[in-house]
Amino acid sequence: MEEYFNRLYCKKEEFLDEFGEVTSVAATLLNGEWQPNHTANETTRKNLEYFFSKGEVNDLVFDSASVYHNENGFSSVQIILKSSHRLVNVRVRNVFGKMTGEKIIDRLVD
Repeated sequence: MEEYFNRLYCKKEEFLDEFGEVTSVAATLLNGEWQPNHTANETTRKNLEYFFSKGEVNDLVFDSASVYHNENGFSSVQIILKSSHRLVNVRVRNVFGKMTGEKIIDRLVD
């Protein structure tokens, strides 16, 4: 079944409000290397910007999420997580009503 892009989320709190179940699948897939932070806000983002500029973000943090739909509605989401030294892309799919996850990219960055 064909998918099409539906929406891009750049603010973690907006994404978590709508797709909490998806984030728990991603967190489980990553064995706790990333945990959704439900208290994110502008202050959190500003602090992360500062620490990224210094190369001091060691834990994976939410960067963005792309939501895809098919003719039946929600079909999958790709979540981009990053630290100062790593980039991870996780895809969570809705397969017959069950959420399944897979790691698409996990690489070190300069």
